[in-house]
Amino acid sequence: MQLPKSRRRQKLREKKCQYPGCDKIFYGIHISKYCEEHRQDCYRIRKRAKPADINRDNVVIPHTYTEVTVTAMHCKLPGCDNQFEVKLYPRQFVYPKYCPEHRNEYKRIRHLQSIGREDLIEQMKNRSALTELEYSEGADVVGTDDDMNKVA
Repeated sequence: MQLPKSRRRQKLREKKCQYPGCDKIFYGIHISKYCEEHRQDCYRIRKRAKPADINRDNVVIPHTYTEVTVTAMHCKLPGCDNQFEVKLYPRQFVYPKYCPEHRNEYKRIRHLQSIGREDLIEQMKNRSALTELEYSEGADVVGTDDDMNKVA
């Protein structure tokens, strides 16, 4: 089998710029869509999704710990009385709001349907309010923290 030693040169065709409002005619290969001016980065139209609100599925716990501390939290889902442990890391303030059994949205919806609270499902989907937990040092703390003991 014989292989070509060089690649075939692509043919330049006369094309119309597809940038909105520009009707310039330019020469380009079959895949080019824009004229020389509109190929620049400043003319690119970028569609970006808005970042998701972290407070919807998480809780903000402000603390001043310098070591990893384990604390017990209650699940914030109505009808769930599970208590779960959360490790509080230094300089990190965002932690899960729900127990491991209800961490994804599908499981939360199934739980609310099973207890007959369809009214809360729509609220949960629409709610994105800021939720901050006032954390008192020493309450429900399972682990130990030397710096916390020094302050207290």
